[in-house]
Amino acid sequence: MTLILVRKLLRDARPALVAVCVILFLFAALWVKITQRVTAEITPFFNVVAKAARLDPKLFEQVLFRGPGKVSQAVLGGADLQFEKPNDFLAVALLHPVVLTLACVWAVGRAAGAVAGELDRGTMELLLSQPIPRNRLILAHFLVDCVVIPALCLSFWAGTEFGLWAVGPFEIDYTTVREVMSRDLPPVAVASLHIPTEPTVMEVSGRAEFPALANLAALMFALSGLTLALSACGRSRWKVVGLGVLLAVVMFVANVLGQLWDSAGFVRPLTVFYYYQPQKIALRGEWVADLGAVWGGTRLAVPVVGVLLAVGAAGYLVALRVFTRRDLPAPL
Repeated sequence: MTLILVRKLLRDARPALVAVCVILFLFAALWVKITQRVTAEITPFFNVVAKAARLDPKLFEQVLFRGPGKVSQAVLGGADLQFEKPNDFLAVALLHPVVLTLACVWAVGRAAGAVAGELDRGTMELLLSQPIPRNRLILAHFLVDCVVIPALCLSFWAGTEFGLWAVGPFEIDYTTVREVMSRDLPPVAVASLHIPTEPTVMEVSGRAEFPALANLAALMFALSGLTLALSACGRSRWKVVGLGVLLAVVMFVANVLGQLWDSAGFVRPLTVFYYYQPQKIALRGEWVADLGAVWGGTRLAVPVVGVLLAVGAAGYLVALRVFTRRDLPAPL
């Protein structure tokens, strides 16, 4: 009977699942083209200009992320990323607001309808009139999460691989740079810049992104578990959606403010977004977060994926306990 319920839930979620998978696929493919444009065309040009003016190549990045731009830098992974490297820029995609928004909306929206949605529609009585224990309903939603969350993550990775295949190699062609510099500088000055005459092929791969998707999946599971706990306590789907979105936004803002303002950094480990660090997994293979760096004291490394999975599991356990013990209200 549990498998029948799982198939029913998957059938209900199929239209939204397909839509979100397609959006993630297309965005990942588009981000590959953006990465090629920035790293193979824009960044080399600015590097040559900085060299001609005897400036630090990082000056443009410092100007871009100065003042209000620090917010964007914090959202996109901090100062550790080197935007002239294709693999670093590809890793930014997992931190992009589009991906985070879709992940949060999916996790909150689906989990909110698990219990509160059924009560709101008046279908919970019909569902429980079947020989299904209440704990099987929570188990069915857990199994659905185990299917749909990996599907969403794999669609993003497939989009990256498709984009890399479609755009071809990342080649830096310095022809345009030499032409622009030749207009304003004498030939001797252009020659002193040592601008390469042959195209340079940059190394880029989407393989490093694949293990980082585990962090994305764990974040979605954590948000789903927290929202399911709220859903098990409520009876109105939209109220639960509102509370779930509010919780996610508060945690996201708290994490960003903690990055920008050292005095507020202590709140970051209390949010699920602090443990969402896919760029470190993809680029350096770091699967842990150091709580000691935020709270002070000795190093205290915790696994980022493990913490998020534990938060999601705790939410499911709370939902299981509440739902199996509460009195269900009559449909309105």
